[in-house]
Amino acid sequence: MRYLIALVPCILLALSQAHACQGPFMEETLFFKAAPNPPPDADVIAEVALLDVSVSDLSKGEAKATVLRVIGPATGRVHKGDILSLKFLVSSCGPHHQSGDKGTIFAKVGTDPEGRLVWYPYGYRDYDGMFWPPSINKWR
Repeated sequence: MRYLIALVPCILLALSQAHACQGPFMEETLFFKAAPNPPPDADVIAEVALLDVSVSDLSKGEAKATVLRVIGPATGRVHKGDILSLKFLVSSCGPHHQSGDKGTIFAKVGTDPEGRLVWYPYGYRDYDGMFWPPSINKWR
């Protein structure tokens, strides 16, 4: 029985380490340093400032974002000064976005279960320039 009691914490520790960040080169962000070539199929490309950032569980983040400048698509839908509702996945490697963070996002538009407009930003990794589609289906 003593061995079983000693084994449980070891197993729990090993499981928690399996999801740990493997280094700063694995940081996944909402903000692109430069437009990838070819660019992602986004409904909006905009420079934004984050407001009211929250993380609802270990992997889902939400924020309001003020549009500082519209860079691409979104004709007639997004304008400078608009407040966007963002939903995104959070990486264990960070960076852990906070209110006031600024940068350029590429995002797809969708609606939440209540029918409100929501923007789902693409993820970006600066280390190797990789990007991936928004997590729209993981929010439904």
